[in-house]
Amino acid sequence: MAGADDSVYSVVRGRIVSGAYPPGQHLLESVLTEELGVSRSPVRAALRRLTEESLVITEPHRGAFVAQLTRSDIDEVFDLRQTLESKAAGLAAIIRSDDEADALFESVRTMEAIIEARSPSYRAELLTNNQEFHDLILAAARAPRLVQIVRTLTAASLSLGTFYYYSDEDIARSVAFHRDLAVAILKQHPEVAAALMAAHLGIAHHAFVDRRFGDARA
Repeated sequence: MAGADDSVYSVVRGRIVSGAYPPGQHLLESVLTEELGVSRSPVRAALRRLTEESLVITEPHRGAFVAQLTRSDIDEVFDLRQTLESKAAGLAAIIRSDDEADALFESVRTMEAIIEARSPSYRAELLTNNQEFHDLILAAARAPRLVQIVRTLTAASLSLGTFYYYSDEDIARSVAFHRDLAVAILKQHPEVAAALMAAHLGIAHHAFVDRRFGDARA
């Protein structure tokens, strides 16, 4: 049953992150069991995990819904990520392996290829690539408690589908930051890596909220 639990979790999480299940959508157990061809047990297990990750909100007597984050929620998530992932980038620059540095540059090349190809699903591909790049830095930091906290925060911000709101200029800037971060970590400059990550997430935060909310504050 653990395999079924993981499979259902992955499918539902993927649909939330990709925007197939938009914020506020009611996640009916009966519909999910029919669509996925499983019993209610793995569906309930998946919804519990997604609730713990803040991707789903469960309301008494109403059921589960895709989370709708307010402007204040988004500010908090990005501010925490900015602090913690800057620390991770600095640690990664100190103790990364050669293979980990190579993997960062490979991720940047993949991102550039996605943008050049510009397939119909390229924004979803960029979202996945971006997550993988940040995960590589977290892994290289070798700080398991920090990683656990950041991944919970990242799961919440992933549900926002940030790349779906980005302009071409925003995307180009993100690529440039990834490339500069890879260089700083390769050359083992922790202060530079930490500052770049702080700037990268800070600019991403403001670009996202400006396009989603304008000057309005929830």
